[in-house]
Amino acid sequence: MKESGDSTSTHRRSRRRRRLLFCGGCLLLLIVLGVVVLVLYLTLIKPRNLTTKLVSTRVAGVSPRITLPAVRIEINLTLDLDVLVHNPNRAAFDYREGHTILRYRGTQVGDADVAPGRVPQRGDGHLLLTLRVEGDRIAADLGSLIADLAAGELAFDSSTRIPGRLIFLGFIKHHAVVESECRVVIGIPNLKVKSQECSHVTKL
Repeated sequence: MKESGDSTSTHRRSRRRRRLLFCGGCLLLLIVLGVVVLVLYLTLIKPRNLTTKLVSTRVAGVSPRITLPAVRIEINLTLDLDVLVHNPNRAAFDYREGHTILRYRGTQVGDADVAPGRVPQRGDGHLLLTLRVEGDRIAADLGSLIADLAAGELAFDSSTRIPGRLIFLGFIKHHAVVESECRVVIGIPNLKVKSQECSHVTKL
């Protein structure tokens, strides 16, 4: 009877060890899989902010014109902006139609649509924006306009919003919105760009 009891006890301990080894193996496998997933996320899947940079601004149009006897100032300008978008992600950024608003002293004086497109993974893409100034709106604040013309420069602010998404491994999707604020100062009367600067933010 004693030998039978010892045998049963040994058998139970053996089964318990096997269970512990099995559970330990499963736990180790889960840890390894977790580490692999974390590494993949940090190196391949984790979305990173896209950045924008105003490469150049070109002014097209005519110099301001003043008509008399009724004082009327006409401003005919077109701003061509080349904005560089850098995508550091291992996924292409497919963006839908965006929109740009042009302001003069806080008043909207023009706008333009941004055509849909794609910025390749870990690459760059150019956005070419054509903004036409609506002369009647910029001349609405006549006093400020005359003061700026006398000072020899006009400052414009543009706001651009581009919605899109990043697709990792063909099925993991991250929505992203690229927003940029640019300020362009134009010299008068030569209509040359005196300064240009931009700030950007990406919302994931």
